[in-house]
Amino acid sequence: MWQNLGIQIKMDIDFLTILGYNKNVQSLKVFLIVEDQKLQDFITLSLIEEGHNVKTYISSDEALKELGEKNPDIVIVDFSSPHIDGIKLSQRIRENFLFRYLPLILLIPKEEPPSSRIKAIEAGVDDFIDKPFTPIELLIRLKVTIGRISHYQDIHPLTKLPGFSALIRDINYRIEKKEIFGAAYVDLYKFQKFNEHYGFKRGDRVLLFTATVIKKVLDELGRPQDFLSHFGGDDFFFVSSAEGMEDICKIIIETFSRNIPSFYDEEDRRQGFITLKDRGGRLKEFPLLRIHIGIVTNEYYSFNSCAQVLQIATELKNYAKKFEKSMYVKERRKNYPFY
Repeated sequence: MWQNLGIQIKMDIDFLTILGYNKNVQSLKVFLIVEDQKLQDFITLSLIEEGHNVKTYISSDEALKELGEKNPDIVIVDFSSPHIDGIKLSQRIRENFLFRYLPLILLIPKEEPPSSRIKAIEAGVDDFIDKPFTPIELLIRLKVTIGRISHYQDIHPLTKLPGFSALIRDINYRIEKKEIFGAAYVDLYKFQKFNEHYGFKRGDRVLLFTATVIKKVLDELGRPQDFLSHFGGDDFFFVSSAEGMEDICKIIIETFSRNIPSFYDEEDRRQGFITLKDRGGRLKEFPLLRIHIGIVTNEYYSFNSCAQVLQIATELKNYAKKFEKSMYVKERRKNYPFY
């Protein structure tokens, strides 16, 4: 089935170039979970020819161990083999809040009955590719899946986290269910000054670091149904259990504060600040980045809207900024509206 790979792939790649496939197609980090070596080689060569980065796995457990660490753009998984069950793997991926929006493509034999595809959809699969297939079909389906999901879901291009619209949907869903939960607004103090001093490339590294810290702490102390959003700049927002919010925030702050000096040059790190000119041309000192968090829960009063949750969390986060250190502030008033 996968014979004469080089000739077939070269012909298909040339045809894709004529069609304009290469225009504006970003390089993707692809997790390929396929046990059959010939099929794995066929897909890998097809994707590498188009400039995509491919990480291959021959078992579900092996892939799951690295999923959070590698943060792929898309996962392609085989339907069934001795060490891979595509449907069960998709279910396990979707159970983790970090991967609810991760695009999943299932490679499924044409002869499989419709019930198998129905089960796959229920497990969270975004698209299918019937085996056997050509490189053209593989690459086009990859592009279409990424494009469709990006259109319907606001995913932050740097951190791959869901954005503001997804956050609103998540909070509203919890309010409708009358769920008891906590919400936290996370912000970095004077992050724009860091960008001005060191440039956006290093600033992006700080944002990725911050996202990683929050994700790992939620993964260790939170629940599978938790939610984390990055809706622009240095603004993050997460949802977890009401009773666990303070412990989560303490570890986030401790981890961030311990590691953030490593993103500064030696001299700035030693003196504890960076120096920039203000609009009047005067030199001004800005301290090393701090992290501030505003926490609100509905332990004592009900949430009536997403806007209410965001407003209170924002006010608390802004209050935390008044202190010259990284810290969180939790709403402790027990009646709403506040008087």
